[in-house]
Amino acid sequence: MVSEKQSLGAPTPVSLSDIADRCGGELIGEPTHLVARVASIGTATPDSLTFLTSPKHIVIEGGIQPGVVLLKPEHQSLINGNKILVNDPYLAYAMVSDLFVHTSADLPEGVHNTACIDQSVVLGKNARIGAGAVIESGCVIGEGVMIGHGSVVEAHCHIGDHTHVESSVTLCANSRIGMRCVISPGVVIGSSGFGYAPEESKWRKIQQLGAVVIGDDVDIGANTTIDRGAIDNTVIGDRVKLDNQIQIAHNVQVGDDTIMAGCVAIAGSAVIGKRCQLGGRASVLGHLTIADDVVLNANAFVSQSIKQAGTYSSMIPVQPIRQWRKTVAHLNRLEKLVEKMKKTGK
Repeated sequence: MVSEKQSLGAPTPVSLSDIADRCGGELIGEPTHLVARVASIGTATPDSLTFLTSPKHIVIEGGIQPGVVLLKPEHQSLINGNKILVNDPYLAYAMVSDLFVHTSADLPEGVHNTACIDQSVVLGKNARIGAGAVIESGCVIGEGVMIGHGSVVEAHCHIGDHTHVESSVTLCANSRIGMRCVISPGVVIGSSGFGYAPEESKWRKIQQLGAVVIGDDVDIGANTTIDRGAIDNTVIGDRVKLDNQIQIAHNVQVGDDTIMAGCVAIAGSAVIGKRCQLGGRASVLGHLTIADDVVLNANAFVSQSIKQAGTYSSMIPVQPIRQWRKTVAHLNRLEKLVEKMKKTGK
């Protein structure tokens, strides 16, 4: 049986001096000591890196000493072994985590012999095309691009340099993807938007004639869908981060540096500002505008435009069923109570 550690591959060990250089931290310990993996603070071993954000998280079982710990200067006395002092251990961990990446998505340079690539495709240097991938006519594939096994790139798409399109992704015709993006398995970009006009008792399909334009350094999680525009394009700004299973409808615009958690749904023609944060299952109705620097907590339901930065919530947090029934009953009587207070002058 293959162990979990083996199944994730075996990255090249990294010295503590290289890690400190990557995150800009102060190393206290042995610069040449090597670590080959990351671990939580409670399971770290001498060959692993971990981080500490708060003293309450320090649980080292059996006296095992981690290979190195990223931590704040004020917490350095908690660790006797190798340590790297940084202002923000979690951010420092993010900065060094790519030193330990080794996944099955890595492909050798070149084109797999089962890939199907139209003769008109412009294929950049050092591109990696996986088994069964299809790239249709008129596409431009940038330098260092990876297109994973079984992915389909329809006609006239443009993929910027060093973008990774992982396995089983579909890029519909005319989609434009920026540089250094990561598109996870199962993503569909440029699918037809949900547009129908009433025709007596039936619905007539409105052809979606726009495209999708995605900026640079965008990450898109597994099975997320981004519809093409009905007339104008659907636009995703630079450095946007989308979690798994998100729905972005036609003509939506998402501003730079916005991040969305799983199962967010944005209806057609909504405009989401820059640097926004949308919690899991948040939803925004169509044709609304969300200002820059807005935070929507999980399950927030937006039915009106938000014009000012800030944190917004909706939905009732989970309660025992008997308490929830009482809360709903009180809400249903709220209008009568307001009318009664108006009559009494209070």
